[in-house]
Amino acid sequence: MAARIGAVIAAAVVLVLALGTPASAHGGAAVTIRSDGRGSVWITAQWQDGHPISEPTTVTLTAAAGDASIAPAVLHQTGDERGTQTYTGTLAPGSWHVSIDLGPPVTGHCQALIQVTTASATPLPAEVACLIPATAPSTSTSAGGSLTPLWLTLAALAVAAAAIATVRLRRRA
Repeated sequence: MAARIGAVIAAAVVLVLALGTPASAHGGAAVTIRSDGRGSVWITAQWQDGHPISEPTTVTLTAAAGDASIAPAVLHQTGDERGTQTYTGTLAPGSWHVSIDLGPPVTGHCQALIQVTTASATPLPAEVACLIPATAPSTSTSAGGSLTPLWLTLAALAVAAAAIATVRLRRRA
């Protein structure tokens, strides 16, 4: 009987640990810098397996056009199914070199040349895609790791402890 309980506990722990999928299991990211040609800039970010990047990801945008520049600005996640993050400002008319830097769990860089037209001109929407290779999974929760595998493991161990206690109580009775 104890061997069966041990096997169940071992299987539960293996199953729980297998459920915690690191970002690298998605195979990297596909990030697209987008602009409507009128000054709005946003990105869409998906894992290369097609799942949106829904984990909190810090994305910083910088942009320069001639003498003008945008100080590093953090993009805001919209929570949609495409992994959209938006720049809350707008770029002035001109030719802008836009760069984005993504933090964990993606960790990468992408850049694009964006043309912003005046209100009277026809806008030139832009989409520039970048492939970002998978990075090694983080072991530090402060660097963006998830506590889900830990909590699931603790739950499995609690269930196993309850099963052992039940067996011992039945043997005594």
